[in-house]
Amino acid sequence: MYSLPDWAFYPIAALVTAGMVAGALSYGDNAVRSREEILSEGIVFEGDSLNALTTGNGLTAQFLSEGDEMFARIDAVRGPFEGIQSAGAFFTLSPAEVAAIQGRRVRLSFTVRSAPEHGAEGVRLNFFVPGVGQNAGEHVEVSGEFEAFTIEVAAPTCSWDFAFIGMWPDWAFERNTIDLERVELTPLDQLPDC
Repeated sequence: MYSLPDWAFYPIAALVTAGMVAGALSYGDNAVRSREEILSEGIVFEGDSLNALTTGNGLTAQFLSEGDEMFARIDAVRGPFEGIQSAGAFFTLSPAEVAAIQGRRVRLSFTVRSAPEHGAEGVRLNFFVPGVGQNAGEHVEVSGEFEAFTIEVAAPTCSWDFAFIGMWPDWAFERNTIDLERVELTPLDQLPDC
C-alpha cells in the first residue's frame, strides 16, 4: 500500500481542510446587513428563510411546498396561556436587526391560511419586545386561502434586549393548524421619547 510522505501529506491535508471550510461557508446568506439596509428594506422571512422558525412548547412546525410555494405548517396542541408561556412559533431577530429597529413603531405582515387538514379558524399574531407580552397579540380569523394580515406595534420601551415575531394558531380540538407563507417586518417612525 502506498502512503504519502509527511512533507506532501500535511500541505495536501491543509488545502483539503481549507477547501471544506470555504465550501461550508459559501452556503446560505452570510451577508451582514447594515443598519441603513435593515431600515430601508425591512426584514422578510419567506422561502428557505422560513427554516429560521422556532417552536415553543405545545407547537410543532414542518416545512412544505406546493409547486413553487414554500410554507411552514404550524400545529398547536395547547393555548399560549396554558403551561409554559412562550412566543409560540417565532422568528428571533438578530442583535444587528434589534439594534437597527429598536425604539421604532413596526408594521408586521403575516401571510397565512387555515391548513387544508385540521385547519384552525384563527391565529394570534404578536411582536415580542421588552414591555410587550402575551396579552398584546392580535387575533385574526383565517380562511383556506393565503391572505396577508397586518399589525402595528409601538413598544413602551426604547432599548430592546430581544425581539421575536410570534404566532400561535387556535388550538380547538382538530382545528389547530395554519400554514405560514411569509412574514415581513417594516420599520416605521422613531417613537417620540426614543
